Order: sequence, then C-alpha cells, then structure tokens
Amino acid sequence: MSDGGRTAPRSRASRPARPTSPLESPGSVPYGAHVSTSQHRTTLLLVENNEDVREALREILESEGYRVLTAANGQVALNLLAEQERMPALVLLDLVMPVMDGHAFIEHLRGTGALALTQVLVLTAHPTLPLPQGVAGRLGKPVKLEALLDAIAVHTASA
Repeated sequence: MSDGGRTAPRSRASRPARPTSPLESPGSVPYGAHVSTSQHRTTLLLVENNEDVREALREILESEGYRVLTAANGQVALNLLAEQERMPALVLLDLVMPVMDGHAFIEHLRGTGALALTQVLVLTAHPTLPLPQGVAGRLGKPVKLEALLDAIAVHTASA
C-alpha cells in the first residue's frame, strides 16, 4: 500500500482523468469519478484483522476527511455497530479473519436487515474467493490508494 507521497488532504476533483480502477462490481459503476472527499465526515467501518494494515488505512482515510471506525474481525465489528446510532455509509471488509470472517459478518447483516442500510466493499488478498451476495464490489490487496479512494467516493456519494 502506498500513499503516493501525499502528506495533506487535497481535493480529488482536481486530479487528471485516468483509466477506471480494477474493481470487480456486480454492475457498471463509474470508478474514477474523482469526487471531492476532503470536506465531509462520512463514516466508514474498516474491518481488517491485520493491525498494521488497519491502522495505516485508518490514518489515510482520516486524512481524507472520513470518520473511520475500526474492527479486527466481524464479531468486534458487530459489537461496534450495536453501539452506533446509525450504520456507516460504507463497510470496508476483509473476508479472511479469525473469530468471525467476512462471509459470516455479511450473513449476520443480511439476517438482521442491516445490509440494506449500508454498502460493503470487500478488500481481499484472495481474488478467487467468491463474493458474498449483496456486496458492492471487491478491491484486491495490497490495495492501490487511488482505487480505494475512488471506490469509497462512488459508494458514499449519496451518504
């Protein structure tokens, strides 16, 4: 994962156009929208068992203006969601984790109806794992920062 040497948040709208990011999605989604993300406090939930990856992504996303909740596995994420007044705009979810993996987490959200209140973007180093039904898409790990920020901007544009 690289932050491209950036040290301060900046408007994504001023970046030049480039090819769409390598995100698998059930439908046609315009990644590369370059929506400005620096002036909002959209809440994201990052569920990632690798502490170094989790903390690095949290710091980067917070520097982009997002409010970031973090969890080390699906069970911790469910406990954290139970304490929130509303669902986050987007869940960034690793699939392979101890205690409760991403598939079980999605099944729980689907069973409670909470999946209808948020979008889930899978971040995984296992490109052959099938995606759980109802997720918005997948980004491979190590994740490219530009692709991640573009995907977040698209999936939180209406939040």
